[in-house]
Amino acid sequence: MATGIIRTGIYSMFTADNSAALYTDLGGDRLYFVEAKVQPTFPYCVFKIFDEIYDFEFVEEFEEAFIQFDYFGITANECDDGLIDIKTMFDYATLTISGYTCLKMERESVFDPEKNQPDNIWIGSVRYNLLMQKN
Repeated sequence: MATGIIRTGIYSMFTADNSAALYTDLGGDRLYFVEAKVQPTFPYCVFKIFDEIYDFEFVEEFEEAFIQFDYFGITANECDDGLIDIKTMFDYATLTISGYTCLKMERESVFDPEKNQPDNIWIGSVRYNLLMQKN
């Protein structure tokens, strides 16, 4: 499974430029894998690698992963800005993934912010399709 090296590739992209808007929004340390810590500081972002598909074609091995970023904010505008910053950082990004070549990181869908009740927080999501080829 490539989940661990994909996770490392995402964190590497996130921390590569500490002046990037997403990095700044999240204070450099509020990007979480699968779940946030208890009582996190807002805004924060959680990403999941929720599906992997293996495809073998002739002698080349490809892997496809679906990655979803969920952005949590106090206001709808904060959440909108976070979604823009996710797209700026990850649309067509070339992740560094050990043992693989990143062929594409393509945005599949965006889920506009919605207010989560009773928590009274806003959540928006961006989903990507990642295609990799084994080296």
